[in-house]
Amino acid sequence: MKISFMVNQYTRISGGNRALFEYANRLKEKGHEVRWFVLAKHYKWFRLDKKIRASRTGVKIVPPETIDWIDNTIPIEVLPINHPKYIPEADVIVATAWQTADFAAKLSVNKGVLFYFILHYESLWTRYKSRALKTYDLSCRKLVCSNWIKNNLVEKHGQNADVLVIPVDRDIFFCKEKKWNSTRRICLLHHDYEWKGYVEGIEAIKKVKQQGQEVELVVFGEKLEDPQPLFDAAGFSFEYHYRPAREQLRKIYTSCDIFLCASWYEGLGLTAMEAMACRCSLVTTDTGGCLEYAVNGQTALVSPPRDIDSLSQNLVRLLDDEILLKTLSENGCQKIAEFEWEKSCDQLISLFKEGQS
Repeated sequence: MKISFMVNQYTRISGGNRALFEYANRLKEKGHEVRWFVLAKHYKWFRLDKKIRASRTGVKIVPPETIDWIDNTIPIEVLPINHPKYIPEADVIVATAWQTADFAAKLSVNKGVLFYFILHYESLWTRYKSRALKTYDLSCRKLVCSNWIKNNLVEKHGQNADVLVIPVDRDIFFCKEKKWNSTRRICLLHHDYEWKGYVEGIEAIKKVKQQGQEVELVVFGEKLEDPQPLFDAAGFSFEYHYRPAREQLRKIYTSCDIFLCASWYEGLGLTAMEAMACRCSLVTTDTGGCLEYAVNGQTALVSPPRDIDSLSQNLVRLLDDEILLKTLSENGCQKIAEFEWEKSCDQLISLFKEGQS
């Protein structure tokens, strides 16, 4: 098959894009012809100077090796403008965000049967809520990465979807032998999106410290190279890693005892899944998507969204109960192992073939 993927950006680290790259690479390995397109950024009329117009004469090719946070074998093609002439004929075209779905829905059928792979219910947080909502009503085949997204589509839009829970690459994220720390290390993602819950996570850690618990906080993120503003805002310093590559990220996970996720909502939550694959015990909010792998009391401790008291209580519970800590670690790792890339990719191919018939 000829398959075109369409994404909205490629420069920022994204769990969703990382998963899509993995699907694309595996489809290519299975003999399919795969191309990867990035929508052009929109420029206001007064910025259309000669330099910008010159850059719009052809598709910009980004070599795969320039992307430092994913192993990718497919060149990235950045559109100069969002025009159908730059999209080749194909059997399948995959939209992966509301912007790409809005564009792809206007393309002729010879550009491919449209599949909309929805990785988050984006209308919850995008500034273009009404435009995002309209894309969920499109009459194309829809794929989602969690039952939480599917339920939103069914209940709010009367639309059905096929669920593909994105697996973790266990050749990258694994832990052969867990070494527990006497002073527990808690891992947290920093992100500038408010709904990612970084502020709530820090507040939960502060409450834990106020109770006399001794912990080491480990934070990673891709927005701030200098962590001093984060230290100032938190009121204490901590270990910080900027844009860790996947091997470094695995080492961060395996060095920690607990992964803390305080997001308000997640389409799935691949970061937490990666940490679980590296045998971190998970303390998380009910993000919706996390319910594919976070079973309260069995594979994780789950709190209501934005409930800092409950998050801190669950952290203390694990700090005080070594048996529970290790049980969640083992059960969580086994749960993540249930999701396999080979099966997921074969399922995706079957859906593509089914959609063409």
